[in-house]
Amino acid sequence: MSLDGYSYRANRVSTYPHDMGKLGHYVAAPSTGTMSAGLPSSSDIVQFRWANSSAEAVIYSIRITGLRCSTAFAVGDIDFTLQFARTWTADGSGGATVSTSGDRQKLDTRFGTSLVGGFRIATTTTLANGTRALDLTPLGEAKTHSSGGVSSAIPIIGNILVPNPILFKANVANGESPIILSASEGFVIKATVPGTGVWQVGFEIKWAERQVGLVDVA
Repeated sequence: MSLDGYSYRANRVSTYPHDMGKLGHYVAAPSTGTMSAGLPSSSDIVQFRWANSSAEAVIYSIRITGLRCSTAFAVGDIDFTLQFARTWTADGSGGATVSTSGDRQKLDTRFGTSLVGGFRIATTTTLANGTRALDLTPLGEAKTHSSGGVSSAIPIIGNILVPNPILFKANVANGESPIILSASEGFVIKATVPGTGVWQVGFEIKWAERQVGLVDVA
């Protein structure tokens, strides 16, 4: 952000993304594969691990883009939770890798190639955890239900409403801090779903990357 104009004119504010130096700004919107119900409670379905010690990841927003069901769930709760991962020394496994190599996921091809250490999403079953310690309290949650409404046992086929799909969003203009990831830190998104059912969920993650010690331009 800068103040335009001269001292004898009214100030005009111009806003622009923070300068990340040699790195830049990125976005990815991956979706799971076709998942069967019956996952263990609180199963990893997204893992984002930062491993670079000379740079940091700046997470601006994480949201659910949609949830759909092709075979109805049993009646029950559907919960997605976002948790901070610390001392993450070994990647998880399984699922599909979200590739950030080359120019992939850059918002400007002049940005540097992403330094994300591990980024994966579930395909048909849960991800293996790897070695990490999770904060006990989530950074964000989204909760919905598989039935047709209050006291209803009617299962839903197709779109399932997620009333608040925002798991995390930093209002930087109002002084809120994004999530800052240093080496061996990251986040996971976990899912708890009812038994039976076939489903798919999508997410959008917006982040930037900066060299350690680079101060944001306010």
